[in-house]
Formats: sequence, structure tokens, C-alpha cells
Amino acid sequence: MRSDDVSQFVKKHPASGIYRYYRRVPLEVAHLDKRTHIKQSLKTKILKEAIDRAQAIHDAAENFWRALLAGNDNETAFARYEAAVRLAQSLGFTYRPAAEVAALPLEELEKRLLVVSENFDRSQMIVDAAAGTIDEPAPRLSSIWTLYEQHNAAGLTGMSKNQLRKHKVSRERAITYAIAVMEDLELAAIGRPDVLKFRKWWTDKIIDEGLKADTANRSFSDIMGMLTPIDAALHTNYHAVWEKARIRETNATKGRSRPPFPNQWITDKILLPGAMDMLDDDARLVVYTMVETGARLGEICNLRPQDIRLDDEVPHIEVAERSDRRQKSDYSIRRVPLVGVSLWAMRQRPNGFAKYQDNADSASALINKVLRNNGLMPTDDHTVYSLRHSFQDRIENANCSDRMQADLMGHEFGRPRYGDGPEMKRRQAFLEGIKFAWPEAA
Repeated sequence: MRSDDVSQFVKKHPASGIYRYYRRVPLEVAHLDKRTHIKQSLKTKILKEAIDRAQAIHDAAENFWRALLAGNDNETAFARYEAAVRLAQSLGFTYRPAAEVAALPLEELEKRLLVVSENFDRSQMIVDAAAGTIDEPAPRLSSIWTLYEQHNAAGLTGMSKNQLRKHKVSRERAITYAIAVMEDLELAAIGRPDVLKFRKWWTDKIIDEGLKADTANRSFSDIMGMLTPIDAALHTNYHAVWEKARIRETNATKGRSRPPFPNQWITDKILLPGAMDMLDDDARLVVYTMVETGARLGEICNLRPQDIRLDDEVPHIEVAERSDRRQKSDYSIRRVPLVGVSLWAMRQRPNGFAKYQDNADSASALINKVLRNNGLMPTDDHTVYSLRHSFQDRIENANCSDRMQADLMGHEFGRPRYGDGPEMKRRQAFLEGIKFAWPEAA
């Protein structure tokens, strides 16, 4: 049934020259949809415009038929409602329930009634869209991820497979927690007392289990983040009751910042020849690359060959904009010169770290476990990420300008930029001046 080529259903009327969406109801769904054809004028004689306008009708029809075949009344209700919303937009209206349509100014009401009269015997879908006769669906908490995935497809593009997996796991966990506390309520029925009940549950959990407030607040952020695009698509306001539900952090519940490694510790422990031979070669070289670049572990693990510029006048790595993976933010996109141990490490891996591509979590878990078990962590609060904090402290203590700090760390500072030739040389000279002694022969 599924057809992604909408152009095959865009036909020009032989007399008027106006394009219309014209499609026979597929045989496999004909027993559920009693219409013979879908016919709708696209109100244009320009083919490109007609195809663009037809897409909304096409998507709505496909979703509607898929829901009918699934035999799920709730999904069918979603499909009908979404079809009505999209069709209303394509007709130049905002979808409104029938009671609101009746109260519209006379001019718009007459336009809608004209559409209804013209299509009364031809397209029930158009009649429903103009008259507002499709009831708003009643999605539940358990519906959130499916609706979010459907209505935020563009927002999910550009994620790697592992990024999308983690994105989904976090949000489904938040939904599971909410259902456990509130039951599987309809979204429209959730009131402020229900949200506060969920907040109280999280507060008790933080106290009982010694968690940080950020753990709970992530659930609220994830739910709000999913409901916002759903509301935009369905013209609903489900997210409103979830606003300002985050738990205030205190000294006891605030997440602690990872402490930096002392410089002497890096020299005497991390860079000591043979100190990290218990790690595999890729993991050890990832650590060495972090030392003089301050790059995030995930940024290093996911470097591609074209991001490693060893033969340039200023050897460097580039945290680049990518279509198959999202960087942390726009400001993360940057170029960092390679000096000292980090330059040596990247020369050993000019094509990157294939073992840990899109798998930085495994690298992080392994490195932290091995360093901790072998006495290479100063305290229990230190992790391999502490090397990034050490780098930031070192450049700050060396009187690095705020602009250069932001450029090297990938932090916000006005408009992001990669760095031109002279600027890269300045960064290189600065980093050469503070690099750790490194016996390359080792």
C-alpha cells in the first residue's frame, strides 16, 4: 500500500488545467474505507506547487489506511484527527472543533461552509477538516513516544544509531516512571496535581536513594521535550501542566563537577611510559589525544579520516559538522591543533579509532574501569573526562584569552568559527608553550 512517490497521484484536470490529488483507495483497505477514490483539487496549475500541496493529503491518507489495517481504534482516531488537521491547513484554515467553527467571524465561517457544500458528496475528509467534526484523539502517557517519533521526524534526523538509541531509552524511561506513578492517564486528563504527585515521588526517590536532582529533572525535560512537538502537530496543549515541575537543586542534590587531574598526576601517572599498557592500543591513544586537546572523549572516538589533518601546516583535528551524527552543539564544531603527546597519538591513528566509532560509551567504561583499578585516578570523583577539565584549567591559568578558550573547548562565545590560518598558528603556538614533556621514543 505504501507509496512514497506522491507525484504519481498528482493529475491535471483536462478542462481547467488545475492539478488535483487523485488516487484509488488501495484494494487491501477497500473493505474498511468505502470510498472508491480520493479526489481533491490542489488549486494550482504549477506542478511543483501541486506536488508540495499533495504531500499533506498523501501522508494523511497513508496514515489513515495504516491505522485502519492495524485495527486499533485509538490509532485510527489519531489518523483521522491528523488528517483533518493537515487537510485544514492545506485548505488555508486552522483546524478547529465544530463548536469553535460555529463561533468564527462570519467571513471565515462562510468560506468553510462553501468548502463543506462543494465537497459534501465527494470527500468526507475535506468536510471533516473544514467543519471540525473530528473529535480530538485521546492519547495516553503510553502514546507519547510513538507520537513524538512521528511528529518530530525532522528533529531526529542526523543522529547516529547509538545516539538515537540513547535518546529513545532516556525518554521511554521517563514515560515508564510517569505511568508507574500516575497510571496510564490520557494526556488531556493530566492535571497539575498529577504532575506534582510525580514530582513528590521523584523527591522521595532522591532522598531515599541519594540521587542528584538532575536525575529527576531529566525525566521532566524529556517529557516536556516530547510533548512540545506533539502539541505543535495536533494543536493541543498537553505540555502546559508540566511546566515549572523541575526540582530545585540544593548543595546536597546538586551534581558535582568532575575535578581536574593535577598536572603533576598527569606527568607522573598518566604519561609515565608503560603506565597504561593494560588498555588496548585504541583506548590508550584516545586518552593521550585528550591530554593536549581537551576534546570530549566522544568527539575523539568519532573522528573520521578527513577530520584528522596531520599534513596541514598546523596539524590538527576537526570536530566537524556531520549528517550522520550530531555534535553536542553548534559551538562544538571547531579545529584544535595537535601538539605533544596528542600529536604523537594521532600519528598512530591517522584514520581514527574504528573500534570505538559510535561506541564512545564502551571506551569510557573501559578506560574508567582500568584507570581506577590500577591506581591512576586521584579520587573516586575523577573520571577520564577529568582530563578535559585539566586542559581547561591549564589554558586558563596560562592566561588564554576568553575567545581562544571558547574556540579550543567548543564553548559558546558569540558566533562559532573554525579558525583561519593565522588563528590556528596562534592556537598552536599557545599550546606548544604549555604542553607536557613527552618522551616520544617511549
